[in-house]
Amino acid sequence: MAVEAGAQAPPLALPPRPRRPLSSWGLLRTGLVNTLAACDEELFDELIVERRYVWGRMVAVSDPDGIKRVMQDNVDNYPRIGPIRRVFAFGSGTGMLSAEGDAWRRHRQMLNPVLDHRAVMADVPMLIALAEELADHLARVPAGKPVNLTEVFTHLLTRATGRVFAGDDRAIEPIVQHMGHYPGKYSALDFLPLPRWFERFGKSKAEARRLHPALAALFAARRSDAYAGGRDLLWRLAQAGDRRTGERLSPAELEDEALTLASTSVTPLQVYSWVWYLLATHRWAEAKLEAELAAVLGGRSPRPDELGRLVYLRKIVDEAMRLYPPLPIMLRRAAADDVVCGRAIARNTVVAVMPWVVHRHRKLWSEPDRFDPERFSPEQVRSRSRYAYLPFSIGPHICIGATLSLMQILATVAVLAQRFRFRLVPGAPVEPVAWTSLRPGRGIAMTIEPR
Repeated sequence: MAVEAGAQAPPLALPPRPRRPLSSWGLLRTGLVNTLAACDEELFDELIVERRYVWGRMVAVSDPDGIKRVMQDNVDNYPRIGPIRRVFAFGSGTGMLSAEGDAWRRHRQMLNPVLDHRAVMADVPMLIALAEELADHLARVPAGKPVNLTEVFTHLLTRATGRVFAGDDRAIEPIVQHMGHYPGKYSALDFLPLPRWFERFGKSKAEARRLHPALAALFAARRSDAYAGGRDLLWRLAQAGDRRTGERLSPAELEDEALTLASTSVTPLQVYSWVWYLLATHRWAEAKLEAELAAVLGGRSPRPDELGRLVYLRKIVDEAMRLYPPLPIMLRRAAADDVVCGRAIARNTVVAVMPWVVHRHRKLWSEPDRFDPERFSPEQVRSRSRYAYLPFSIGPHICIGATLSLMQILATVAVLAQRFRFRLVPGAPVEPVAWTSLRPGRGIAMTIEPR
């Protein structure tokens, strides 16, 4: 593997890894605190692992062919488990994290153009401008003063998401700020097999009721013929429709999709923290990135069309998402009997596809716990299955906001890395913690050095 000559390989931040499989009670108790800490050693050695617990059978699939079967070829047979759909059901239960089958396909077909590459590139200049504002703010932080990097980027992400959603309309900011922390920590109640009528009292329904009036007003304005604002994300959602029939999403469906997108806006925030953590612990990569930025940008902020020329930056971001994937675990339930990599999957079996495990699997990656951006050179990418790397999921259910998240990360790092270096505070703990998304458990304490 291509690793910088003479470079040391510091141990990366990892949660405790059990040597043996956890009991049913141990899995529940550990998983509700940190799902990563429930992943035992066998999962990183075997491509298909079957377990039986008091609540049923679970099969962990890390084989790329098996992932393709579950997430692509027979995707309708593997809907999300009920608790996840309940948590993200919101008002009508039609958002893309809760809907399945034909309802999901209808929404996805309408909304793909809303967040496709062309639409996202129109937002990039604004994202660059916000990164420049953050850089000016960081320049005023006293030298040597520790900052919690996660909190720093929370402010940027809230502003950026608000601007993407609603332009200069500040009414969106409380919604984005609140939903960026949703659903928070899970509880055992979320995973109990509750009757459907109980869902009306669930946390997602409460969020929808609380935020509906503001969202309804924002959408009503954008559906009005008198609307004179810009073509922000809410406007694009409000105008989205079936190109053949002209059908549009109902107000309740729009609300669900807006809350779903706002609740997933936290994803790029976590990647920022891990990028700066990895650069601080691998200064040879930091130096190589700085050289690329100097050669391509010459000390100025990037133009949108220049982000594609920052090849090494993209490798660093991809490797950061391999080691610390934004979506660390995806749980599905088999709707009917199936066969995956020769293994019989009975109806109602929980099938776990875990990027946290897949990206660190010893049969898929050489020295998987080592940071090496060259894993994403064109030659190495061609040599492995595309189903061995799934930071934003894969197949039809790949995260619809993946392009926006990636452009925001690249633009922000390109701006900040030209002006600063971030250094870890000695002795400050760094621990990956995951429920719906992966994050640094207590943030990452760093000092900021002007370049």
